[in-house]
Amino acid sequence: MRTPIHDFLRAYCALNSERCHMPGHKGVLNPHDITEINAEAISIIEQSELLAAELFGAGRTLFSCSGSTLSIFAMLTALVKNGAGKRIAATRGAHRSLIDAAILLDLDIAWNLDAANADAVFITSIDYYGNMTPVPKLKADTPVLVDNAHGAYLVFTENHPIRNGAAMVADSAHKTLPALTGAAYLHISKDYFTEERAKHAETSKCLFGTTSPSYLLLESLDLCNRHIALEKERALAAFDAVAGLKADLTQLGYALKSTDPLRITIDACQFGYSGRGLARELANRGVICEMCDDRYTILLFSTVTRAENTARVFVAMKSIAKKPAVHGRQIAVLALPSPEIAMRPRAAYFADKKTLPTAKAIGRVCAGVHVTVPPCVPLIMPGEIISSEIAAELERSGLREIDVVA
Repeated sequence: MRTPIHDFLRAYCALNSERCHMPGHKGVLNPHDITEINAEAISIIEQSELLAAELFGAGRTLFSCSGSTLSIFAMLTALVKNGAGKRIAATRGAHRSLIDAAILLDLDIAWNLDAANADAVFITSIDYYGNMTPVPKLKADTPVLVDNAHGAYLVFTENHPIRNGAAMVADSAHKTLPALTGAAYLHISKDYFTEERAKHAETSKCLFGTTSPSYLLLESLDLCNRHIALEKERALAAFDAVAGLKADLTQLGYALKSTDPLRITIDACQFGYSGRGLARELANRGVICEMCDDRYTILLFSTVTRAENTARVFVAMKSIAKKPAVHGRQIAVLALPSPEIAMRPRAAYFADKKTLPTAKAIGRVCAGVHVTVPPCVPLIMPGEIISSEIAAELERSGLREIDVVA
């Protein structure tokens, strides 16, 4: 399996040249951390991206050194630059990157996948709780864009959205594949791919992200290609290990939500704890969870998880005493109705604004991007009217002040 970036970096280091170029640590911190020193150092990125596209079954894959956030910015810019309108139908619970892109690109977001006259549909699958949303079957001229940040590992299955009808997909390699934090993909499907779309997506990465990509992150994506190509059995063994742990935890009395294969979402309240309380019990036993809220404790695994890893989790969870069930609220972002929309996100965000105590903001138009739990998922979006129900949930989540249109 060719690894163009990794091979180039190894060859460059073997030269033992005097580094009269950036970065300033001159290889002392990490010899593979270099900059674009010549045309070859740039062309190897495209070579590795083409290999990734082949592995994922995409028409074109682009690397991101700023996570799926940059990939989402790039996909939406490519959509707009190619003549599509700016009305996006989306699922509630989207990552703030969709909202940030709406502000920057002046998009109109309708929180209803059946919204009329939508120019594209944007879904979040897999979400933080492990819910998976099938790619909807729409008319040919309505592209489906997918935030699959949590599901890059689906490349080892037939369920990756780029293989199931999505036009463009953002994957965070670093979440579930052996890649460094910030390493991500943008896939353009074979049916949706054009050189013009790929060019718009590529150039927009410089519009929203750094012009100094990290070769350490790029190398980790390059090595992910090798992992995907050669280590499918290892990945499938990780699936089996997590599935076995799920079965064992169910036998212990834990209530688990139905989730994607590499995540365990525990309804801690059924075991007598809050989600945060169970997370503390696990931390005291050497197990650090991915996320927790009032009700759920979430454990995230990857394609390099081994049976000994899940066995350690089992030992820790077996030692936690079960208590009588307690009341726990469903996470608000999944349970509350969508607020009334008064303005487009961009207009609200850049309007004159002021900051109010959350309890006094009821009836006002939100003017900021405020996130609580899950991480980076706004409960209220710029341009939406703050209801008493939402204000109460924001306060429960620790958000005491909120920006509103003046």
